Amino acid sequence: MKNLFRLLPFALLALGLTACDNNDDPEYTLRVLTFEDQDYKGTDNGGKGFDDWSSLIDDKEYDGTLLYPKDESSWVYNWNDANNTFLASELADNWGDRQYWGGGHAVSNYTETDIAKCDYTRQLSVCFEGNGGHNGSKNFCVHNGTNDDVAKQPSFHFTDGTERVVDHMWVVNTSYALNVMKNGGYDIQPFGADNYLKIIATGISAAGTQTGTCEFFLAQGTEIVEEWTRWDLSSLGKVARIAFTMEGNQNNNYGLATPTYFAYDDVAVRFE
Repeated sequence: MKNLFRLLPFALLALGLTACDNNDDPEYTLRVLTFEDQDYKGTDNGGKGFDDWSSLIDDKEYDGTLLYPKDESSWVYNWNDANNTFLASELADNWGDRQYWGGGHAVSNYTETDIAKCDYTRQLSVCFEGNGGHNGSKNFCVHNGTNDDVAKQPSFHFTDGTERVVDHMWVVNTSYALNVMKNGGYDIQPFGADNYLKIIATGISAAGTQTGTCEFFLAQGTEIVEEWTRWDLSSLGKVARIAFTMEGNQNNNYGLATPTYFAYDDVAVRFE
């Protein structure tokens, strides 16, 4: 049954690869950031000679050499979809050490279907058998982090300075988040009817002004997103950057207690 559900998003994505608004708006095509090696068009992703997306997947999900470098002067994890969508990301700097626990976006291909064993050490996994990416692809990206200050939220931006419309992307909960929402932990109970967890995306112009916000609920009560789901971001308009944070109502003394992770894939950008 899970494979059947995953065929439907594939059909929708195929239909959306080109578009033309019937209200005399300019025609556009969609370029898609897939995180798949066969679609990699860069030359030096991250400034360290990486020549495919899989090179940016850390050697373990927590405390690996890429996302948690031991040398403070070493390279800061980032990715760059050069010569395609021109989107790029880098770690947020919320703890002063530019490591993944401070917030960021990490390329992954990890999967784990036994969510009961998923804690923070399995932070890069999604709950699918075999390949975990959207439409059965291998790679995807995992967001970590929440912050009320938009400037400190994990984000991606256009490296060429051009403002564009990010049409949509596909999102799903990680295995770690599913475990806490379904089984509880970290001073919270399993999600009940009144609980929620959502993503908030903020569009930012080249001038630094906010173009708007857009929300996606990863959980509303016991209705929890477990399949890749399309999130329309076009209402943000043309942006230079999109910042992401998370909000929920399961809290402890340190703030939001639900893990602040979600996975995303196949980010579609309009090119006119």
